[in-house]
Amino acid sequence: MSYRIAIVYHSAGGNTKALAEAIASLLPKADLYRMNEFDIVTLPDYDALIVGTYTWGNGELPGKSAALYEQLEQLPIASLKTGVFGTGETNYNHFCGAVDHFRDMLFAKSQLLVTLKIEQMYQESDLPRLRKFASLFLN
Repeated sequence: MSYRIAIVYHSAGGNTKALAEAIASLLPKADLYRMNEFDIVTLPDYDALIVGTYTWGNGELPGKSAALYEQLEQLPIASLKTGVFGTGETNYNHFCGAVDHFRDMLFAKSQLLVTLKIEQMYQESDLPRLRKFASLFLN
């Protein structure tokens, strides 16, 4: 079964954008949106939502990611299949803490299928993990 998937990401330096594009290339029928371009009222048009974010400071959500988080938290999304991915730096105490925030909320509110954390810019060596993310999401 193929789902109509919205991939919605926020990227500052380009790492999360590159990761979002790589994941989108592995998922059929995925529409890719920058967070500020995604209209939450279109969410019912999708079978699944994948959120991508970088982490700000010591594990916090960046402003645009926090806004989407708050919107999703208020919606009835129990039947929505979801995933979350992000980039971060392991030298911080809370590596990809923004991914953890989304993961915990989506686990409680939706059908969370998979999460993925990548150190800074994804590398060729990360491709098996990206393929596994896509595969787990589709199955």
